[in-house]
Amino acid sequence: MIVKVCGVRTAAIAECAVDAGADWVGVNLEPRSPRHAGDAEVEAVRLALAGRADLVGVMVDPTAARCRDLTRRHRLDAVQLHGRVARGLVGDVDVTVIRAVNPANPGDAFTTDWWPDCLLLLDSAPRTAGGLPGGTGVPIDLETAAEVAAHRPIILAGGLTPDTVAAAIERVRPHGVDASSGLESSPGVKDPGRVRDFVLAAREAFATVEARRMRAADAAGPQGGRR
Repeated sequence: MIVKVCGVRTAAIAECAVDAGADWVGVNLEPRSPRHAGDAEVEAVRLALAGRADLVGVMVDPTAARCRDLTRRHRLDAVQLHGRVARGLVGDVDVTVIRAVNPANPGDAFTTDWWPDCLLLLDSAPRTAGGLPGGTGVPIDLETAAEVAAHRPIILAGGLTPDTVAAAIERVRPHGVDASSGLESSPGVKDPGRVRDFVLAAREAFATVEARRMRAADAAGPQGGRR
């Protein structure tokens, strides 16, 4: 199961996230975002990770050329793409593509450009028309997310905090979770304590869900050879 801390701009927060057990650390490459990381900040984060976690570049309305350029420049392990994204871009980028969508209901997710060869990230929609499609801090409807997660692996985002992530994992059973604004003391400024608590809470919740699944499988017994 994946735990991602996004909107990271400093080596100290990157180290905090990885030391707590984060799998992915996201850097926001969208200049309009209060969490935007410049070249020097991204490099500091990358060096702090030292290969212990994947570096994910977050982009909005990217072209294939911009994806390729930023992937090479920052040595990204994956890209997370919001907004308008051409379907063919998946084949034009040499790293993992995470497609972010903002479904208002399960039908929206099932009728959107699903990209079955991509991991889907569910986030809440912008608060206002023209707002950035991510990092709103608004929780996504968990019933909607659970319905989508029942059909394919998803990364659950949208207003998650150290206090809410365990219940969200229990209800949705996602492949992973992602938090950014819920870990901040002010816009764009991560709180180390909240980062650590989020990662630890998510890890514990995933372990609890998996242990429960294993117990249920053991109780069901072997299915093969039944007459």
